[in-house]
This record gives sequence, C-alpha cells and structure tokens, in this order.
Amino acid sequence: MDTHSPFEKLLKDMPKDLAEDASFVRELETYAYLVTVKKGELLLRPGEICQNAYFINKGLFVNIFTSEQGKECVTGFASDFPYPFLSEISYFTGTPSNFEIKALEDGELLCLSRTQIESLSARYPLFASYYQNVMLVIISKLYMMFAYLQSYAAEEFIQFLYAHHKWIIQRVPDKYIALYMGISTSWYCKLKRKIILKQA
Repeated sequence: MDTHSPFEKLLKDMPKDLAEDASFVRELETYAYLVTVKKGELLLRPGEICQNAYFINKGLFVNIFTSEQGKECVTGFASDFPYPFLSEISYFTGTPSNFEIKALEDGELLCLSRTQIESLSARYPLFASYYQNVMLVIISKLYMMFAYLQSYAAEEFIQFLYAHHKWIIQRVPDKYIALYMGISTSWYCKLKRKIILKQA
C-alpha cells in the first residue's frame, strides 16, 4: 500500500490483523472513496437521509439543529483528532435528518455507505467488532458531553473543556461553542477570557 494513501490513517486506527489482511484492504479501497469539502460546505442537509459514515483524514465538523423558528442549536463536534468518525442518527433510523453537518475547516474524508459497511461486516468479523466499537464510542461521547454540559455551570463547563477537550477550545469558533452551551457568544468570550487569565 502507498504510504501516502488516503487509507493510511484509517488502517492505523484498525486492529493490526485487520489492517494487514490484504483481501480486506483491497475491498476497503474498492468500496470507500475520498470526499473533499471546503470550509462552510454542508456534508448533510436537513431533510436528507444520512446514507454514509465517514472517517475524517483532515478537518473539523459541527452538527447543527435548526428549529422551525430558525434558532440554531449545536449538538456536537467531530475532528481528525481525537474523534475521527462522523455520521448522523438518520444513518441508523433511515429517516430524513433534522440536522446538518457543516465543515468548519477544509476537510478530507473517506466515505463508506451503510450497505458497504454491512457487507464488509458480514465477511470480516474483526471489522464488524471494530466498527461496532467505533459507533459505541461516538454514542458514549455524545451522552457524556451532554451530561457534563447539563451538570456544570457555564464557567465550570469551559474549564472542563480546557482540561479534557482543549482541541474544541483551540479549533472550534467561539460562536459554535456558545451555541453548543446555549449561551451568547459575548458571554462565552467573557468567561473564556476570565479562565485564560486565571491560567496565565
């Protein structure tokens, strides 16, 4: 395999026995294809059914819900590190999504359809267990972040992000973190400056 292959990072994330299975790698490279997006572009639009799962080689993405009144709510972030997998709940339900997935940076992703993932899972049990674990990690991450968000006051939650998810503070624009927390951007920036001064 070309060391500069777009599959290199994904294969490094997989169990060694799977990544070294030449038959599996050939099929993976046949099924998956590379998707590039520009900052601000949508990977998924409201009303569309999410048919694919993605591995993020490069980039940062935000999941946004918009109410009928036009109010935006951020429900999560995904990036090339530390959470490189991306999908949406309609992938599992098969129903039109109420969310959009937006690129916050130029991105490069490997795309696999649900049908292709199921086909690989049926013939490669190690891939099936790997992918199941990936989905469990994503679900666990979303639930735990929501639990922390509900448990902490705004300043405490920002301190939590600094301590455990600094990549969010460093890479995600203030506007989207504020939307995730349900506070104004100005209030978020004020609290962030206060925390930075404390840590200086």
